[in-house]
Amino acid sequence: MRCKTRRGLLISAAMMTVCASAPSRAQVDRTILPLARPAFDGVIADNVLDARPGTARPAQVPKGAPNILLFMADDVGFAMSSAFGGPVPTPNMEKLAAQGQRYNRFHTTGICSPSRAALLTGRNSHNAGTGFLSDMPAPFPGYGGKMLPETATIAQILCLNGYSTAMFGKHHNVPGHERSAAGPFEAWPTGLGFDYFYGFLAGDTDQYQPALYRGVSRIEPDGQSDTLLDQRLADDMIGWIHNQKAGAPDKPFFAYLAPGTAHAPHQAPPAYIARFRGKFDQGWDRLREETLARQIAAGIVPRGTKLSARPDAIPAWSSLNAQAKAFAARTMEVAAAQLVLQDEQLGRVIDELDRMGELNRTLIAVIQGDNGASGEAGPGGTVNELRTIGTHDEDQAWLTANLDRLGGPQTYQNYPVGWAWAMNAPFPWVKQYASMLGGIRNGMILAWPGHVAQPGAVCAQFSHLIDIAPTLLDAATLPAPSSVLGVAQKPIDGQSLLPSLGACNAAAPRTQYFEINGKVSLYHDGWFLSGEDGRPAWEFMPPTGPRPTIQWSLYNLDKDFSQSRDLAMQEPKRLAEMQSLWRAEAMRNNVFPLDHRFGAARYGGLRVAPGASSTQRFTYWGKDVTIPANAAPRLSGRAFTVEADVRLDKDAASGVVMAIGSRFGGWSLHLDQGRPTFTFARSTDPREISNIAADRPLPPGATTLRLRFTPMKEGTGARISIEADGQAIAQGQSSSSVMMPAGGGESLDIGRDLGVPVTSYATAQGTIEGDVRRVVVTFD
Repeated sequence: MRCKTRRGLLISAAMMTVCASAPSRAQVDRTILPLARPAFDGVIADNVLDARPGTARPAQVPKGAPNILLFMADDVGFAMSSAFGGPVPTPNMEKLAAQGQRYNRFHTTGICSPSRAALLTGRNSHNAGTGFLSDMPAPFPGYGGKMLPETATIAQILCLNGYSTAMFGKHHNVPGHERSAAGPFEAWPTGLGFDYFYGFLAGDTDQYQPALYRGVSRIEPDGQSDTLLDQRLADDMIGWIHNQKAGAPDKPFFAYLAPGTAHAPHQAPPAYIARFRGKFDQGWDRLREETLARQIAAGIVPRGTKLSARPDAIPAWSSLNAQAKAFAARTMEVAAAQLVLQDEQLGRVIDELDRMGELNRTLIAVIQGDNGASGEAGPGGTVNELRTIGTHDEDQAWLTANLDRLGGPQTYQNYPVGWAWAMNAPFPWVKQYASMLGGIRNGMILAWPGHVAQPGAVCAQFSHLIDIAPTLLDAATLPAPSSVLGVAQKPIDGQSLLPSLGACNAAAPRTQYFEINGKVSLYHDGWFLSGEDGRPAWEFMPPTGPRPTIQWSLYNLDKDFSQSRDLAMQEPKRLAEMQSLWRAEAMRNNVFPLDHRFGAARYGGLRVAPGASSTQRFTYWGKDVTIPANAAPRLSGRAFTVEADVRLDKDAASGVVMAIGSRFGGWSLHLDQGRPTFTFARSTDPREISNIAADRPLPPGATTLRLRFTPMKEGTGARISIEADGQAIAQGQSSSSVMMPAGGGESLDIGRDLGVPVTSYATAQGTIEGDVRRVVVTFD
């Protein structure tokens, strides 16, 4: 067997003593990885008949080390799943909770990439170099956008100790400019210790037409748009487990399943959505009350817990008009359906482990959310997440017009912030709020047959994503290494939770800082310091600009589980002590400098954009070029020219010359029955779709097409002109000059349109009936 390391190197069993069988743990120093090769103790002779084989065997996984199934959902709040008192029935989660132990004081970082880095490394996210989204790396130690060599992942450690390792689903820890075929691949899952990867690299992807990779190769479309992504991930995981056990029955596996649900886009089968028709008509205010009552009755939160107050920025349900209520209710129906489908897929994996006889020797860790539920669609919700973030200018008529499309392939929806707030009950606020429990507290379940003292119990011990890696090492009786592949390792920041399965210690002392986008907090032995900068999760900038004043508050969580009573005025000395402690932890973990900007405001404000190029001319050769949209030149909001050498096979040939993005944000230069056509789509709203087409087709053979894109005054669109062999054949105006490719996996494609298409084509994936020999993009 060969383990793939974070640098993409392949190390064979002949080079290291890990991927085979071993002497006892006491005889092997496992703190230095790869493990030392055992000395040959046989006899070498001229003839094999006179030689004696050696008896020293390569090292093996410690005896009794379990299989490990790690699961982390996306944007699922503390109170969404019925396993934590939520309104969405998740029977497989409930079954697992009944067999294992729930943790009601488990914490994440507040946003995607940092949470996933903390989970895999056991280090605080800034300490691991991933203090914010990997899409927006910055030239500071805590914000490089990918995990550091000195913070090896749990997959790397387990692989180098003899485990089979595989990952399925969302990674979101590769900087945007490193997601193309050019690499580098050290931050990809197969460069971080996973033998096998099947999933996506960006923050989200379409559930019907996902942008998927196997290893480091983009997967070609398979025509299975009726099979949603969560089902595909479970199918692939089950198949991998079957083959892993077929090849090495006694070898344990580490399998990590990270579906993209319930992150936008909220998409689910119509039959699942129909199950929830009318179930959320009571609105988010009432739903929070119902949820808290269930949580108290089930012992998930302490008796006496109060609901935190609704922030002024979140409208009361009663203030919405009938149309707004109808749209909002349907968005929640779709989100609930999506979580039900997710639960079923996890259940399929667990049931298959049971059928195979592997469940009793499998440790399962389930984390319901990498942060709180997302309020990034703002008060009104959206049918196109990236179209509206920072602007939220979809009108109610357009939202209502999409009511029956919600959850389907024609929408990229996210629900209103009111639902996100309700899904985080009883805590305040939502995803991105590292200052509030609604952003950083999520439900977690640990289950390991024979190792849980009180199955079905709820443990109130403080816990965090950084505790998962040391817990898994503890279960496998493996030490945290001091050196991996010659790189000295930083100490693990987390603590093993394995002892808590035998005796939960709710009073265990603990200090933990939090920071996302300038929103900060600190937990210290039951007290919680909150530092809030005033920027809503759905806006790019705080109200006071990039240098806001942080407002501090203080809570005694031992007596106030929901963070509902600010004690800062009553405890000024403790407040000052906590502020000082937060700063010390922030300095120790590379948290500074704070950046309060989000989205385009943050990315555009970086003085140095890693991977950015000053090149004004880009050349693409051949009709099979595909690069991630966020690694491509910015083809909107600026003047550019596209020149393409095409050769058509026949009269009235169709297909794409060049396309970027999707119907939710993108443009396409393509041939429609031979007629050169430019489609610009800011969204699926017909008012924001422009088509400029020639009135005659191109003849078969060679032609040079030239597209000119010239933005006009802001808000008035762009002038478009198309030439064929120097002759003007079409001109017009687009409704906008700016678009944002929705779906982090969307791409710039030559000769076809992969993923979600920009428009409909006469050929599959818009494959051109001919050849695109060269495309040159030139910026003014």
